[in-house]
Amino acid sequence: MLNKILLAAGVFQCCFYNIIAQNPGQHPVYTSEWGHLYRENEKSKDILGIFSTEAPVYVLDSTQTQYKVQVSNGDIGFIDRQPLQKSMRGKKSAGEPAQYFYRGKEGYQCPHFYVQVSELRVRKGPTTESILVRRAALNELFCIDYVPLYEDGWIYIGDHFHENPEYIQMKYLGTELTYDKILKDYLAVKGKNKEKELAQVGRLREIAWIEDKNLKQALQYWKESNTGVENPKIDIDFELLLADQFAKKPKTEAYEKKVKELNMHFIWKETILFDGKITDAQMKQLQMQKVKDIPNTPECGWEPQYFYRTPNIIIAFEEYKGKVYGSIYKMSFTNGETIVLGNERMDSNYDEKNFVTRFGDMLSARWISSPHEYHIQNGDAGLFIFTFKDGKLFSYECMYYC
Repeated sequence: MLNKILLAAGVFQCCFYNIIAQNPGQHPVYTSEWGHLYRENEKSKDILGIFSTEAPVYVLDSTQTQYKVQVSNGDIGFIDRQPLQKSMRGKKSAGEPAQYFYRGKEGYQCPHFYVQVSELRVRKGPTTESILVRRAALNELFCIDYVPLYEDGWIYIGDHFHENPEYIQMKYLGTELTYDKILKDYLAVKGKNKEKELAQVGRLREIAWIEDKNLKQALQYWKESNTGVENPKIDIDFELLLADQFAKKPKTEAYEKKVKELNMHFIWKETILFDGKITDAQMKQLQMQKVKDIPNTPECGWEPQYFYRTPNIIIAFEEYKGKVYGSIYKMSFTNGETIVLGNERMDSNYDEKNFVTRFGDMLSARWISSPHEYHIQNGDAGLFIFTFKDGKLFSYECMYYC
């Protein structure tokens, strides 16, 4: 195990100087060689953890042979003196232990490991009492630069300068998971140990949704193992319906024909808006505000010249071959906004199960995330994105691949 206590090497539990959040925006220096973080100076055998090549450290003091430093997770201790760099070069030093700093099959990725459990709590600080920031997905990859070697040690996974800090415990990370590996682990405990069976089938369901394969098998196993077990968070029959619909997805040419036949358009204030045919005059009639830029708009080769917007709608305009075209960029369904697909009029009261039943064979989904997000392919270059909250339509968005 990555987090085992190395008692034979003199590593003790809970023996770190301090655990504090790094000051936001403070710039570190970087180690030139991997090494150990010692609790005390003069190379004592009391090892707190191990850091990678080019680990960020904050120098607090120094002696002729050591630096006193704070590492990314807040641990404070001593490292052997070495050249410290002001920038990272993506290198590793000789002998860097792969069991702690796995760099992928190619050997040059950032040191990383994968989440081994479902819905892992990510916290703002390195304690279980810290604020919950989000939940990490099963098999999510995290780059790491320091591994604590004491029990229940935390690692830092937030942004580089600690402006949005995030921490998880190292014991929940490991090697990359595959559906086949989890299936093998599940079948080994099925019918023998109920607690382990439920844990493994939960992982099996989640990774099947992430990989979007073996979905019907995983969901059926989940239903079998959870018979008689109450789980209000999961509507397994609905998930099986969606899996059945996914299996019916037509081939590319037929799929594109179906999308075109939907004749997608939008209705707001009794005005019909057709994607690509929306005019400036319509925007002025609807009393929408013209703006130059929308924050957080991705630059994907399609850069609209300007936008019209309301609190719930953003319409992007661009010029193509001398003509100006408007497209719905985003829409929220809270003020009478409506999208029409085929014969379906969809507003804030539109039911998610109706959507899956009617359009499921055209969808892909990010089901494990919440709220539920569904995609309809828009040609070779983009997606129509539909988001449902609490079973009702919440928002629409178009996206072009960067």
